[in-house]
Amino acid sequence: MKNTIKNKSGIALFFVIATIAVISIIITGMIVFMRGEVHHSENYVDSTVALLLAEAGVEETLFTIKSQMNDAGNPFYNLITKEDEGSLDVDLTRLSKGAENVAPLVEGGNIKAKLSWQLDKKAVEELVGKGVPRDIARQGTITINSMGIFHNTKKQVEVKKTLKALLLKGPISANALGMIAPDHGLYFKLANRDSFKIEDFDFWDPWGFIIKGGKTFMKEGLAADLPKWLMLTKMKDELEHPWLDMGMGWTGWNGGADLSQTELEYANNPITRGYYKWQGLLSWPWWRKTSSELYSSNTRKIEEYEDKAVNVYPAQVYKALANRVIDPTEKRSDSKYFTSINFQEAFGRNEVNYKDVLPMYGWGDWRTVKNNFSKYFGNPTKAHDTSRAVEINGLTYVKGDVFLEGWVKGQGLLVVEGNVYIGGDVLMLDDDAGNQSCLGIIALKSPEDSSNENPNTGKVIYEPHHDNDWSRFGITHPFRNLSPMLEGSIYAQGGMQLKTDSQMKKLCNMDIVGNLAVDYFDRREMPNDIRITYYNWQSVLERNSDYDYTVDKKQDYTNLYELAILKELVSWREVEAVL
Repeated sequence: MKNTIKNKSGIALFFVIATIAVISIIITGMIVFMRGEVHHSENYVDSTVALLLAEAGVEETLFTIKSQMNDAGNPFYNLITKEDEGSLDVDLTRLSKGAENVAPLVEGGNIKAKLSWQLDKKAVEELVGKGVPRDIARQGTITINSMGIFHNTKKQVEVKKTLKALLLKGPISANALGMIAPDHGLYFKLANRDSFKIEDFDFWDPWGFIIKGGKTFMKEGLAADLPKWLMLTKMKDELEHPWLDMGMGWTGWNGGADLSQTELEYANNPITRGYYKWQGLLSWPWWRKTSSELYSSNTRKIEEYEDKAVNVYPAQVYKALANRVIDPTEKRSDSKYFTSINFQEAFGRNEVNYKDVLPMYGWGDWRTVKNNFSKYFGNPTKAHDTSRAVEINGLTYVKGDVFLEGWVKGQGLLVVEGNVYIGGDVLMLDDDAGNQSCLGIIALKSPEDSSNENPNTGKVIYEPHHDNDWSRFGITHPFRNLSPMLEGSIYAQGGMQLKTDSQMKKLCNMDIVGNLAVDYFDRREMPNDIRITYYNWQSVLERNSDYDYTVDKKQDYTNLYELAILKELVSWREVEAVL
C-alpha cells in the first residue's frame, strides 16, 4: 500500500514540472514576440522619421536655391548660370542642428543633401525659338538626393525637377540722335600740325584759341605753342621755371592754344606744349625748344571713341529719322526752297552773295520795333524784332547748302548734307512755351566728296556781311559781324572755314557757347581768335519729352534671374542611402 502511494507522488511532480516548463516556454515566446513587435515598431517609426527628414531636405534644398540663387558669390548661381552640368553639396545644418531661437527639426536627426544640374540644350533652343535671347535663358533638370538619418536609420530619396532661369529685364537702352560729342568743348580726329603754332615774327595779333570747360579730344594729338602771358598766369603751376622759360612768338601775349581750362584726351599721339625751356646757367644754350611734354597734368590717353558713342551716324540714318526732309534730288519741288541771298553795305560799297542756299534768317524787321528812346533818335535794329526767329524742332534734314543767321527757337538738330553758311550771330530764343531752346548743327560731306583735308562739302563756313537795312539809320556799324556769337553744338565733318575778302579779315573772331567738333581741323582756315565756352546743349534737348529719335533700341537685362522650379515632378524614388 505504501509503495503505491509513493509511485503516485512521483507522477504528480512530473506533471507539475512539465506544466511549468510549458507555461515558461509560452511566456518566453510571448515576450520574444512582443519584443520583436516593439523593435519592428521602433524601426518603422525611425524609418518614417528618416524618410520625412529626407523629404524635408528636398524642400529645404529647393528653398535654398530660390533664396540664394541671385547671389553671384553663391555656388548655386555659378553652377546654374555658367555650367552645363555639375553637382554640389547643400548645407542643411539649420534643419538638423537648428539656429538661433529655432529648434532643430527633430532632436537627434540629421540630414544630408546633394544637388546635381544638367542643362537641357533642346529646351534652351525652344526658348530661343520663341524669341528669348540666347544669352539670358537657362533651362535644365535639377536632381536632389536627400538622406535623412534618425537613430541610425537611413532613408534617401531622389527627386528630379525642371528648373528655368531667365535674366530679369532692366531699362531699355537706346542710342538716339543728338548733339555731337556733348561732353566735349572741342572734339576732332585729325588736325593740321601747324594749327596751334605761333609764328616767330607774327607782329599782328597772333591767333588765339581758348577752350573753357568740358573735355577736349584730339585723336592724333597736337603740339600747342605757349605764349609768355599764358605761361605766367594759368600755366605757371604746370611749368618748372615759368618766369625763366620763354614763350613762343614775338608779342608773348596771344596765340597758340589755351587748353588750361579743359580736360585733354588723346588716342594715338599725345597733346604736347611748345616753348623754350630754361636749361640752367651751366648749360648752353640756356634755352632749348621743347615740344615733348604733355600739355598739362589733365592730359591723358584713352581709347578712341566709336562714332555712335559721340552721336555721329551716317547721313542715311539722319534722313530716315527726320521729321522734315528737303531733298531736291529726290523731290524736284523741294528746289523751290533754295534761292540766292544778297547783302549790301551802306552806300553800296560792298556786297556779299550766298548762292543757291536754303535761307534760315532769324532776324526781324526794325520797322516793327517800338522805339523805346525817341521817335527820331532811336535806332532799333533787326535783332530787336524776335517775331521771325527760325524754328527748328526735332530733326530737319537738308540736301544742299543752308544759310543760317539770327534768332533760333525750338529744340532740335539741323542736319545738312552740304555746307552751312553762317552770316552772323546765331542766338537761342526761348520757344513759345517759355522753354529753353537748343540747336545742333551737323554738316555732312556729300558721298561724292572723298577728300579729308580739303573737302568741298560738310563745312561750316563763316562768311560775314554788312547790311544796309540793319537799322533805322541805314548806316552799317563798321565792326558788325566781326565777332559773332554762336550758341549751339556744331559738327563740321569737312571742317570749319572763314570766308571773306574784307580788309578787316584779321579782326574776325568768334565766340561759341556750346562745343565744336570736326573730323579735320585746320586752324588756318578758321576765324582768328576763337573762344569756346562749353555748354551741354544735349541736356536741354533731353528735357524735351517730344524729342525721340532712337537709332537702335536694346533691352538691357540685370544680373538677377527670375527662377521657376516647376511643381510637376520629373521623377521621385527612394534609393539606397549612400550620402
